[in-house]
Amino acid sequence: MSIAFLLPFLCVLVFLAVVARTTFFRARPHRIDHVILFVRKLDVSDLELLLDAGEEWALRQSLTREAFRSAQEDRIRLVREYLHRVAHNVQVIQFWVAGEYELIKDKDRDAYTEKDSLVLEALQVAIDLRLYSLAACIKVWLWTVLRMYRWPSMLLPRVTDLRVQCGVNVLAKYRRLAELAGILSLSHGKAYYDRLLDAL
Repeated sequence: MSIAFLLPFLCVLVFLAVVARTTFFRARPHRIDHVILFVRKLDVSDLELLLDAGEEWALRQSLTREAFRSAQEDRIRLVREYLHRVAHNVQVIQFWVAGEYELIKDKDRDAYTEKDSLVLEALQVAIDLRLYSLAACIKVWLWTVLRMYRWPSMLLPRVTDLRVQCGVNVLAKYRRLAELAGILSLSHGKAYYDRLLDAL
């Protein structure tokens, strides 16, 4: 049985497992302390440079084919690490914000305070980023399993294609989620705000 036949089946299994886990197995609610403790440091400007089309084009033009393949392999490994950090941080923040949402879910939308609206927005941005992370991580996994960085030049994967997946721009959405998390953390005091921004 060829690997080409098994790949779609494996992708469907992974997708169903993720959906089942997020749907049926609820994580313990997180507090702001959990977010500060468990998030992984991520410099979004480094990820932005990695996903920059001009930077990738310059590398493609300035390097030999073999050197570019090698550079692209390193870039794929690096973007995989960044995407894992994005997915991890989004999950931690989502669990915290979901706990905040539980406190307001029965309120009438017309009665929402500014904080309530921010909680709702943060939850939606986190969900968007979870969908992005799933699609992007599957794509990078396929690139790695199929060793696509060794394919002919015209078929080499472009890391910049990962900037937008499922209609979600990872850079814009992640920055917005970090901003919302920072604003919401202010309700716990300035010290929490400073610690959260330092952790993110």
